[in-house]
Amino acid sequence: MQNKNIKFIFIIFVLVFLANSSCTSQSVPSSITRSSAVDQSLPNPTQTIQVPQPIEEKTALYQTVSDIAVEITSVKRISTGLEVGICYTAPDNGEWRPLPGHLFFASSEVYPDEIEFLPDEKIADGKNTGIRCALIRYLVEDVSAITTPLMFSIIQFYAPGREMYSPCEEFEQRLSTNQKANAYEIKAKCEEVGDGNISVELVDNDKSIAKDKVSKLLADIAKGEVAGPWEFTITEIEK
Repeated sequence: MQNKNIKFIFIIFVLVFLANSSCTSQSVPSSITRSSAVDQSLPNPTQTIQVPQPIEEKTALYQTVSDIAVEITSVKRISTGLEVGICYTAPDNGEWRPLPGHLFFASSEVYPDEIEFLPDEKIADGKNTGIRCALIRYLVEDVSAITTPLMFSIIQFYAPGREMYSPCEEFEQRLSTNQKANAYEIKAKCEEVGDGNISVELVDNDKSIAKDKVSKLLADIAKGEVAGPWEFTITEIEK
């Protein structure tokens, strides 16, 4: 009889322990803040990476101009000079590329040497903007001479035509995947006018949106360029 009581008590103890463990596992929050979710350094470009989402808070290394957000994700000395990692939002599914400005530090002015685009980009789908990341490298003969503060900028973003699409198909692709164009319910007609140029005409849109806003957006999509600048003062270089 004593053995049966011990077994019964042991079973109750196990059930109570399992119930407490279940409650504890449910107490873990389902979401985390941006500051703990994003690693501010870019991994080795030869490895597959997870593209970070743009941060929500404004910092010295994050700036939005003309609806395109740019975040500096890494700054490091390399054997040939300096490498600046950036991530930026893309307004549509075009191959949006940055046009970096000169890099200034001390009394030096350095031209950008090359850009490497990183994998695993997030493609815009008409409901959400896309995200692309890149490494911009500057050629500096004396790496030890690189000092802070560094003045870094992006002059503009542009979306060159893709070989798989005709000029009008390129426009239609980017129009259909542009979040703001879908919100404005823009419908447009495109005509090729030679030498890779196009002429677009507004057919319909949400009449509650001001006509000048609609016309400007349509012209920007057709042009495939967004002017800046995005300017940053960098005060730290990774060790």
